[in-house]
Amino acid sequence: MRAAPSQTWINTFMIAACLKVVGIFVAMLTAWVNSGDWAINRWWGGLVTGFLLIALLLPWHKRFANPRAIHVQMIAALIFAIVGHQFDLIQSSYANFDLLAANERFQLLIGWNKFDVNNVHALGSLFVIVPVVLASWQYGFVGMFGSLGLAGALYVGAPLWLPSDTFNWWFYAVRGFVLLGVTLILATIVTNLGQEQRRKQAQLAAANAKLSEQAIVMEQLATSRERNRLARELHDTLAHTLSGTAVQLGAVEMLLQHDVKAASAEIASAKSQVRKGLHEARRAINALRATPLEELGLTEALRQHVQAVTERNGWTLQRNIETLPTLAPHVEQTIYRIVEEALSNIERHAGASSVWISAENTAQSLTFTIRDNGIGFDPTTQHADRFGLVGMNERAALIAGVLTVTSKRERGTTIQLTVPISPLSVEHLNG
Repeated sequence: MRAAPSQTWINTFMIAACLKVVGIFVAMLTAWVNSGDWAINRWWGGLVTGFLLIALLLPWHKRFANPRAIHVQMIAALIFAIVGHQFDLIQSSYANFDLLAANERFQLLIGWNKFDVNNVHALGSLFVIVPVVLASWQYGFVGMFGSLGLAGALYVGAPLWLPSDTFNWWFYAVRGFVLLGVTLILATIVTNLGQEQRRKQAQLAAANAKLSEQAIVMEQLATSRERNRLARELHDTLAHTLSGTAVQLGAVEMLLQHDVKAASAEIASAKSQVRKGLHEARRAINALRATPLEELGLTEALRQHVQAVTERNGWTLQRNIETLPTLAPHVEQTIYRIVEEALSNIERHAGASSVWISAENTAQSLTFTIRDNGIGFDPTTQHADRFGLVGMNERAALIAGVLTVTSKRERGTTIQLTVPISPLSVEHLNG
């Protein structure tokens, strides 16, 4: 079923109907100024049809649950607007002209004959353009041909009900040809515009539906990737810690029977392992929270996190983090997690004493560099169960970033992340 007429469409129709009534009152006032007579006998038909049309456009359809009710009401209003004008024309044509002909003020100021008066009244035929154009907009070519056909048939048939001396009929025919021709042109333009708008709205709705589906898929993918990252994180830390602790406890069980001192040493080592595992578990839980970014913003969150890790490990730190632009939340979150993971890898594996970190901002990109003087590693022989770098690369790819890792044994490691600045990554705070 075709969409219901919009409130704008109804308001436009209502304004046109009100303007018709206002126009009739202006005409009556003009008649009084020029003749001393309000000419109610000539205009009462237009007032009645005008007020009835306004009443017909009131929201009666809301009283009915049937969604077709609004269509029925508005189609009835369109038909009445077209038919009502012909009633106005016929009613005014039978008004007695003798009173005006004998009115001295009217003859002195205006001096019109009966044809002139009727022709001026017939200018109200222009109102027919309104329902035809509105029908064309809402109901397409069906509405256009239906309303224009009705208006044309009534205009052609009106002389059957009008007095023979009402108009110059040649002039009446030319006026009707021009009026219906102009109305046809306007209705055709409006119909095509309406159809084009509906086509684009349908395309937009389809695109929005597709985007919604893609958003759901991306959310599911992001959730899956986060789960995989957390699995790798736990595998690298907590699982290794618990495995080592289990082995140590087994050794303690055996040593208790032969060497209590050695057993005590193993217990102390196991306790240290458990504390380390607890620390890593807490760190993994904290990594799931986004409160630093939400509260501080990317620049300050990075500065505080770098400082906290440095103090915890006793590193010598050289830090140069420039004030960064406000980015889209998912971009800031990804950058923060990559830097966090890089520092965590230094903390767990590098054995470093000094760390250098910088964040540089250019018009085209952001570049983050994290370097340490630790033991380094050979990237080509990286253990398969070390998922940290894999997760960092996956995160960088999500924001179209490039992650490079340079490392040599006993020469430290350098990690560099380059993120392009694009309209999609920058958050538009004013829009």
